[in-house]
Amino acid sequence: MCEAGFAADERTLVIVLSACAKLGDLSLGRRLQAYIQENGVKRDVFVGNALVDMFLKCGDAALAHQVFKDMPVKNVVSWNSVILGLAQQGNFKEALRWVHAYIDKHDIRADGFIGNALIDMYSKCGSIGQALNVFQGMKLRDVYSYTAIIVGLAMHGEAKWALDIFSDMSETGIEPDQVTFVGVLSACSHAGLVEEGRRHFENMSSVYGLEPQPEHYGCLVDLLGRAGLFAEAEEIIRRMPMEPDAFVWGALLGACRIYGKVELGERAMKRLLEIEPEREGAYILMSNISNISLR
Repeated sequence: MCEAGFAADERTLVIVLSACAKLGDLSLGRRLQAYIQENGVKRDVFVGNALVDMFLKCGDAALAHQVFKDMPVKNVVSWNSVILGLAQQGNFKEALRWVHAYIDKHDIRADGFIGNALIDMYSKCGSIGQALNVFQGMKLRDVYSYTAIIVGLAMHGEAKWALDIFSDMSETGIEPDQVTFVGVLSACSHAGLVEEGRRHFENMSSVYGLEPQPEHYGCLVDLLGRAGLFAEAEEIIRRMPMEPDAFVWGALLGACRIYGKVELGERAMKRLLEIEPEREGAYILMSNISNISLR
């Protein structure tokens, strides 16, 4: 077409860029971009979006970002192209950063569902500092906001911070739910706060009317096991009002690894494998326990 002397217009270029994106041909994509620049093709939002999408699908995020930055007009498709392209590449942390940028750019309040989702996603992507920034910037917080940040902090080993925020939550009058207590008990376990963990576990039913579930018992067993309180951990398991699940036995097995408790570890492994026969990691843990006991 070009050799015949015909100039490609915006519509044609969008089609060609889309085809280039499907092929994943970065070299061709760069030549198309050069053609647009050299021939003064109008860089409307459709051409811009097609360029962004093409560069992302061809694996050049830096060029895609530069095109996006240079676009005089952007629409929701422009933002979606960047965010989805990054997510499809597995670059979830960067995709999340763009989601947050979109929220800020369009003055969307990061309260309620949006704020809670950002906290949860930042925590799961390893950006706990960003999760805290979102939480602290929220004007309206609910049980889900507090729970998301408490669980996130506990996940990242920030036990003291998680427990401080739980105290703040109690002072606001917001009632915790069962997921909140998973975060609280996990925080106590990672920090070795046995007495505080016991107290929070008891308060679930006595103060908040929440019946502990297997995941809460698992956290308590983990807490006691890490502290070397195996008799109490076993008693907790015996007194459970439901059948201990794989998480509970896994917590006990993990504690046995720390202290080289071979006999108890074997019992825990047997029960764990009855529930999850495919759990190959249990054999590795048991091998580690045996090695520790021989030292």
